[in-house]
Amino acid sequence: MLKEQAPKLLWQHFMAMSAIPRPSKKEEKICQFYRDYAKQRGFLYREDEIGNIVIEKPATPGYETAPKIILQGHIDMVCQKRESSDHNFDEDPLQLRVEGDWLYATDTTLGADNGIGVAAAIAILEDETAEHGPLEVLLTVDEEQGMGGVRHLQPHWLKGEYLLNLDSEEEGVCIVGCAGGIDLVLTKPLHFDQEARGLFYEVTVEGLRGGHSGIDIDQELGNANQLLAELLVDYAHQSALRLALFEGGTLRNAIPRSARAIVAIHEAHQADFEAHLNEKRIIFKERFKGVDEGVTVRVAKVEPQATLDAENSQELLNLLLLLPSGVIRRSTELPIVETSCNLGVVTINEEMGLMAELLARSVTHHGVDQVRSCVKALAIMVGAFLEEGNDYPAWQPNLESLPYLKLLEVYRAQTGEEMEVSVIHAGLETGLLGEKYPQLQMVSFGPTIKGAHSPDERVNIPSVERFYELLKALLKALKA
Repeated sequence: MLKEQAPKLLWQHFMAMSAIPRPSKKEEKICQFYRDYAKQRGFLYREDEIGNIVIEKPATPGYETAPKIILQGHIDMVCQKRESSDHNFDEDPLQLRVEGDWLYATDTTLGADNGIGVAAAIAILEDETAEHGPLEVLLTVDEEQGMGGVRHLQPHWLKGEYLLNLDSEEEGVCIVGCAGGIDLVLTKPLHFDQEARGLFYEVTVEGLRGGHSGIDIDQELGNANQLLAELLVDYAHQSALRLALFEGGTLRNAIPRSARAIVAIHEAHQADFEAHLNEKRIIFKERFKGVDEGVTVRVAKVEPQATLDAENSQELLNLLLLLPSGVIRRSTELPIVETSCNLGVVTINEEMGLMAELLARSVTHHGVDQVRSCVKALAIMVGAFLEEGNDYPAWQPNLESLPYLKLLEVYRAQTGEEMEVSVIHAGLETGLLGEKYPQLQMVSFGPTIKGAHSPDERVNIPSVERFYELLKALLKALKA
C-alpha cells in the first residue's frame, strides 16, 4: 500500500492532494485545503490576490542564524485523460494505483508534476527529523497554463535568500537553467457554405502517446494535429475536399494525442479517399515504429453539414501542416534542444472559425523570435490574426549558486557518484522568479517522473524516498 511507503509524511500529503481537484485556474479547493492546514498546524501563512500561498516555519534549534530558504512548487496540475475515461477533473479525486515501483493514476494524469514536490515541501514542515534554517514554503497557482501565479508575485513578498525548486523530473539530475517560452495564438473568422453536398466522413488520428511539450519534444512523438492535417492535405492536393470541422489537442503545453476532422468529398471519389486513408494508416505505423506504435486512423461516415469551400479548406490544412512544431534547433554548445514549438490545440468550426494555439520554447531570446517570425509569416499569408502572450524568460545558469554547489556535495556524499548538471528545455518558474528576485540563488531537483502531461504519467516510488532524503540533507548543509 502507498501509505506504508517511505517517506510516510510525503505520501500522506500526496494522497491528500490527489483527493482534491486542482486543474490550472481552478485551484480554489486546494488553496482552501492549505489555508486550513496552516491554521490547524499553527503555521504563519500569507496569500496574495491571485492565490499564491506562503507557509512559514521557524528554524530548528541551532539554525536560527542560517539564511532563509524557500521551498517552491506549483499546486495545479495538467488534466489529460484517455478517450475512454469519464473522469471529471473539476469534481473527481484521482484514482491512484501502484504497479511495481511505479505510481500511476488510472486513465488520467497523475499530478506528480508538481504534486510530489509540493508534498515534499509540506512534509518538511512536519518532519521532526528535518534540520533547517527559517523556511518559506511557496505554493504557486496556474503554472501549467502560463505561469500566472509566479507572474503576479509582488516584489519583497518573499524574504528568502536561497530557493529550492522541487519541480524537476529526473533523479540524479541537478537543474541550473531552463528554456523560456511564449504562447502564440492564430485566429481567423471563416465563412461556411450551408449547402451540404457530397459524402461526409469523420476522420480521426488517435492512439498517440502525447507528452510534455518541453521534456518530451525530442522523442520524435507524433503530433495528432499535424498528422491529421498531413493526411487530409495530401488528398486535397489531388481532389477537392471541403472541411466542416477540425479539432485536436486540449492544452498548448501537451503534445496532442488525438485529432478529428469532418470532411466532404465528391461521391465519385469514395474508393480513392478510403484507399488514401488506409495508405496513410500504414505510413504512420511505419514512421512511428518503436516510438508511437499505437497511432491509427479511424474513419466513419457522418451526416452532411455546412463546410468551407475547397480552396479555403486546402489553405487552412496547408497552414496546419506548415506551422512549426517539434524540434526547431538543437544547441551547438550543450546536449539539449535549443528551440522548439508545439502545435497544441486546433479548432476549426462554424462558430469559432480558426483557432490554433502554439507554445514556442527556447533557451535563447533569438530562438523564440525565430519561431514567432515563422508563425507571423504564415498568419499573414492566410490572413489570420496572431496574438502573443504569457511569455516568460529563460533561467540562465549561475554556477556559483550556493544551493547548487551544496547539492552537488550532499549528493556525492550520499551516493558516491557525481550529480548530472543540466539545462532543460521545459519551462520552470525559476525564470520569472529570478527576474522578480534577482538576488535569489536557485537550484531545481526532484525524483523520476515519466510521461508528464499525459495519462501515462507515473512516478518512481523508490526515487521519491531518495529525493526526500537528499532534500533534507541539503537543508541541513545550507546552515552556513
